[in-house]
Amino acid sequence: MDYLIFIFVLLMLLIASIQDFRNREVPDSISYMLIAGTLMLSFIYSIAYNTISNLIYIPLAIFLLFGFSYFMYRLGQWGGGDVKLMLGLSFVFTYLNVFSNKSFIALFINILLFGGIYGLIGTIFLGVIKIKALKKHFKWYDLPFFISSALIIIFSVILIPFPINIFIAAGTFMMFSIRFVFLVANNLMYVEEKVSKLTEGDWLAESPKDENHKKIVPERNTGLTSGDIQKLKEKGIKEVIIKIGLPFVPGIFFAVLITVLLGNPFLQLFSVL
Repeated sequence: MDYLIFIFVLLMLLIASIQDFRNREVPDSISYMLIAGTLMLSFIYSIAYNTISNLIYIPLAIFLLFGFSYFMYRLGQWGGGDVKLMLGLSFVFTYLNVFSNKSFIALFINILLFGGIYGLIGTIFLGVIKIKALKKHFKWYDLPFFISSALIIIFSVILIPFPINIFIAAGTFMMFSIRFVFLVANNLMYVEEKVSKLTEGDWLAESPKDENHKKIVPERNTGLTSGDIQKLKEKGIKEVIIKIGLPFVPGIFFAVLITVLLGNPFLQLFSVL
């Protein structure tokens, strides 16, 4: 039964990840299918094994997983699809034992850690493949800084004894990452989009103004509404600048996969130590 639940969850997240990459959004049908499926499988599990142990901590799981994702949504960091998917995960990762691969606490920590790693690597990768466009926004000191960072990392790993070299390399990489990610986020995450192709939840970077120099619609952290899109069309606006984010559903999928296969490696290492 556990295998059936996790296979279903991973399959739905894989489909959602593909959609997030291709269309920058997750269709509501996938989110609702995950929510309905996990809730149904959770009750089937309870009946099959004559236990309510998997149901007791659902409210806590919802509070942590769904609550955190909704908070990120209100901040404008996550999309609405991410929040709905996290609600579905709250129905199956319901154990309180943090060392279990069914613990919502272990999953939450993995999402923060491995989701963060995914976001960092993904943003750097985006900057690398679009380096020609990014170079236009370099300051005079950026190229020397990036080259010296790479040399410090290489020579510290080769010449400095372990584990000091790891701290030096990691610290240098973090300083490089902060500057590089800042450049990518401020220069490559904005695109012009036709109003006819806008969807609810798209993040408007700058609202166009009407003949009275007033914003037609507000720039919300939660993105455009259907009413906002309709107003833009009524005013004859053809294109707007929107902010695009790195698709985060693949990060959630990555964190769930690690949780299912390994639990929480950091917590398990801590318990061993």
